[in-house]
Amino acid sequence: MTSLHVLVAGGPKVLRRGIEALLTETDDVAEVVSVPDGMSAAAEVRRRSAELVVLVCRGPDDATEEALCAIRAEGAASLVVLGDSDPTFLERAARYPADGFMMTEELSEDSLSRALEALSRGEMPFPPVLGRIALSALREPLLPMQPPALSPRERETLVLLAMGLSNKEIGLKLDITEHGAKRHVSRILSKLNCSNRTMAARTAYRMGLLADADR
Repeated sequence: MTSLHVLVAGGPKVLRRGIEALLTETDDVAEVVSVPDGMSAAAEVRRRSAELVVLVCRGPDDATEEALCAIRAEGAASLVVLGDSDPTFLERAARYPADGFMMTEELSEDSLSRALEALSRGEMPFPPVLGRIALSALREPLLPMQPPALSPRERETLVLLAMGLSNKEIGLKLDITEHGAKRHVSRILSKLNCSNRTMAARTAYRMGLLADADR
């Protein structure tokens, strides 16, 4: 895995500094910068060429979801550190459009390093307590979902994403840059409220967004 440029955002300053110190000790991190909140992180992603935002969330907060969508739209991955084990909050947090989750009590140099390695493989770090809540939610009857509005270019990208193409391959197919393809994919994940490409493809099929792709 290449060395990452990481932003740490949200939560008390002392906790951000602690996470920053732990990340600095890992071999996979080249730079760590602390910012006050998620929206500040989204604004800093491009300027600092950050690939990952570690966002501390200590309770239910609409601003967290907004910040995660903005971070994804900028093309960065997100790792949410949850500081509240209340089941109601965790049920909501499990639906956040993040690439991975951790609990504050499990933070350590080793656990952060394992989380970064999982993210680099396209896997989602997921605490067991959050996994149990997410599985319980999946057993509940699903309500009808309204397909989101996708631009023509996003629809083209979605079809290629569902075929398993990488961002580079999508860019070549659509005659755009790899970064441009990455931004389209990020917007699609955000609009579908999905944390990864596989989930986005399944969700798109259920919503009928890929019906024409099968013809």
